[in-house]
Amino acid sequence: MKEEKTKKRKILYYLVLAISVLLLTAATVLTVYFVTDNRSDILDNDPSTPVTPNEPDEPDEPTGGEKETYCLPIESKEISVYNDIYHSQTTGFIYRHLGVDFAAEEGTKVASIADGKIEKISLSKQTGNVIVVDHGNGLKGYYRFVEPDAALKEGASVTKGQFFASVAAAYGSEAADGTHLHLELTLNGKTVDPASVLDIQYDEK
Repeated sequence: MKEEKTKKRKILYYLVLAISVLLLTAATVLTVYFVTDNRSDILDNDPSTPVTPNEPDEPDEPTGGEKETYCLPIESKEISVYNDIYHSQTTGFIYRHLGVDFAAEEGTKVASIADGKIEKISLSKQTGNVIVVDHGNGLKGYYRFVEPDAALKEGASVTKGQFFASVAAAYGSEAADGTHLHLELTLNGKTVDPASVLDIQYDEK
């Protein structure tokens, strides 16, 4: 009876020993696997390995190389400075001028700076007539102090260089400032410098 109990204890002992060896082997294999995997990550982040930089965010205004897509609305030798401090000779007010003025004689034809669609025609003797042209890709042009062509309608399409208005006689809020085209550009609702798309040289106002 004692011999049978002794045999059972030995079998149990060897069974426990075998299980311990298996567990130890499994732990060793897992350790080697994770260490090797982490080492791979370290090698991937090695500073000596060339890294491709992330692409920069798109700027929030048109960039170089696009000026060929646009043309001047008027050929003018006198162009005011964008975002300059402006003193109105008419009202006496001083404010920041978020557009550019192209000096021109009354009746001078005004061209669309690019393909687009007439979004709005607003006529006002106080603030000046405005024609809003949607030039696509978030860009809109605001052509102020102009007389729209008689046949021009909202929703009509215009092409780059197409005449659709003419410079009006000086009146309204800039009556004493001489005849000119006032042009503002917005990109995704934000005012941008027309020089970012037009090939113009600024003169002091």
